[in-house]
Amino acid sequence: MANLKSLKRSEKATTEGVWKRPSLDIDLEVLCRARGDSFHDKQASRQRKAAVSFGGDAEKLPVAMKRKINTRTLIDECLIDVKMLDDDKNPVSFEEFCELILSPDYPDLTTAAFTAVEMATAEREADTKEAVGN
Repeated sequence: MANLKSLKRSEKATTEGVWKRPSLDIDLEVLCRARGDSFHDKQASRQRKAAVSFGGDAEKLPVAMKRKINTRTLIDECLIDVKMLDDDKNPVSFEEFCELILSPDYPDLTTAAFTAVEMATAEREADTKEAVGN
C-alpha cells in the first residue's frame, strides 16, 4: 500500500516555480509555475466578462482578444521571472518581458512563454503519475 506522502503532488512546480528553457532558438529561461485551477478559473472568468459584449458567448471573442486574455492570465498566474538578454546584450527585466509577450509584434516570445508553462505543467503531471505508480 502506497503512503500518502508518495501520492502528494509536488508543490514546487505549482508554488515556487521551476526554470524552463522553452526554445533552443531563443536564449531565454523562464521561471514559471505549472497551470493550475487558479489559472483556468481566472482565464474563464476573464473570457466570460469580455464575452458580455458578444452576447455572452466566449467562442465569439476575437482571436486577438482571447490571446491577450490568455497571455495576461499566464503572466498573472504562472510567470515569475525570466533570464534573457536584448539585442545589445542587456538583461531584459521581467516587466519588459511581460510587455513584449502582450504585444502582437513578438509572437515567438509569447509562444515560448506558453511553452515554458506547458513544460512545467507536464513535469508536475509526470510527478503525479509517478507518485501514483509507487
